[in-house]
Amino acid sequence: MTTTAPRPLPTGARLAVVAPGIVLLAALAAAAVALAPSLPARIAVHFAADGTPDGWSSPWPMLAIALALAAVAIVVAVVGLRSTDRRTAATWVAVVNLVAGLLAAGWITIALRASAGDGTLPVAWVVLFLGVGVLAAGIPLVALVRHASPVPAHDVPALPVTATARVAWRAHAGSAWFAGVGAAVIVTGIVAGISTAGLDAGTAALSSIPLFASGLALLALARVDVTVDARGFRVTSSWTRIPVMRVPLDRIESGGWEDVSPGQWGGWGLRFSGRGLAYVTRSGAGLVVRLRGGRARLVTVADAHQGAAVLGALLAARDAA
Repeated sequence: MTTTAPRPLPTGARLAVVAPGIVLLAALAAAAVALAPSLPARIAVHFAADGTPDGWSSPWPMLAIALALAAVAIVVAVVGLRSTDRRTAATWVAVVNLVAGLLAAGWITIALRASAGDGTLPVAWVVLFLGVGVLAAGIPLVALVRHASPVPAHDVPALPVTATARVAWRAHAGSAWFAGVGAAVIVTGIVAGISTAGLDAGTAALSSIPLFASGLALLALARVDVTVDARGFRVTSSWTRIPVMRVPLDRIESGGWEDVSPGQWGGWGLRFSGRGLAYVTRSGAGLVVRLRGGRARLVTVADAHQGAAVLGALLAARDAA
């Protein structure tokens, strides 16, 4: 299999990828210069739900972090422009720009409120932070994805079997990272619940239950069983036996494999996109199951071509019946 280099990005698209980081860095620098003379030595950096300050610190460490992250966003954007896998590059650029935009908008707003306002931060300002972050992430994401090369799909000859043969294929997939992160999130949830138990039950539950549930979900996805047989295509959590994907054979149109990179489906884990549903734990071969109606299911798994060959045999037997 050979791959061809994608076409160079147009000038406008290249500017769209790099410009958000440059704008964030310039805005932070300009705000720092303009506000430095009037900023107090300590400003509010944490706020209660009603917008009143409940935590203070020097403004400069937060500014340094925001400036550094804006600079990182520029570097990641430049590297992304050179990447042949623009979908994965778009994911990285979008994530870094989102965080950089949130921090930059946060520092500038907090500094303005400390310099010229009463130091409070109404909840409505959070909408501004999110808007800046989403805009900084969305512009390069769209530019890179729009100019990404099509994902090559590979069909596999059906496994040659007799008309009366019964065939099936089973494999395992997963990620040790999912297991490690899931366990860490569960421990964090337990610690959060214990540390807030002295306040009230509601606070302890809000602190611990979301983290605990998220950790369990990651553990459930850390290892899955992938099965292709007469019933169709299934991906099931190995530890909980909870089905992750289940497609009856009569809903499947065809199968094959793709050389998957996480950015093609929007990242790692259980991913939803315009193409369908995917379980992605790594770069490499992935079994793709194409459904009637144009949607697809995908799982990154070793020997994906063998699963596609067995699926082809099952589909041929179904169509011949």
